[in-house]
Amino acid sequence: MESEDPLSQLADIQLPEPVSFWPLAPGWWVLIALFVLFVGWMVVLAFRKLIWKKRLEAAQKELDKAILAYRKKNTQENADENQAGLDYLYDVNKVLNRVALYTDTSQKRHIASLSGPAWLSYLDQSYGGKDFSEGSGKVLAEGQYRPVFAGEIEALYNLSKQWILSRYKIDNVSRKMAKRHKQPKSDSNRVST
Repeated sequence: MESEDPLSQLADIQLPEPVSFWPLAPGWWVLIALFVLFVGWMVVLAFRKLIWKKRLEAAQKELDKAILAYRKKNTQENADENQAGLDYLYDVNKVLNRVALYTDTSQKRHIASLSGPAWLSYLDQSYGGKDFSEGSGKVLAEGQYRPVFAGEIEALYNLSKQWILSRYKIDNVSRKMAKRHKQPKSDSNRVST
């Protein structure tokens, strides 16, 4: 008998196929889902910030338009300075009210019903200080119903602009906490100039 080489009957070594990157392991799917959620959340936050910024710019433009209308009326011949001032007060009150309704959604009904000293108290409370009830903003209490306009236009304009800026600069965390606890905003929300 011929002796055959037993090793010649063995088959060649078969290497496994190279590992494919697809399909992914479940851990990678979870990681991808978390990344997509994170990116989506960042897009939502950026969009909200953009909207907030546009609202701030729109409110400041309305305030600028009000003072420009006042100045234009006063430069015309036969201008009724008293009526121009009263119209300016009405426009400023309207802008401040809109901003308050938009930025303090937890108290919309309360804000909508405010007028006179209660309105000034709300403005002071949300700004911090007594600039509206005791300062240049006190002319807003009677608004256009004052018989004679007597106020400092530039001081009221600057105060209103700072109040609007402070309302839009409140960070989202403090707004959410204020909604949860329904407590008035503290002085720490006031933007320093």
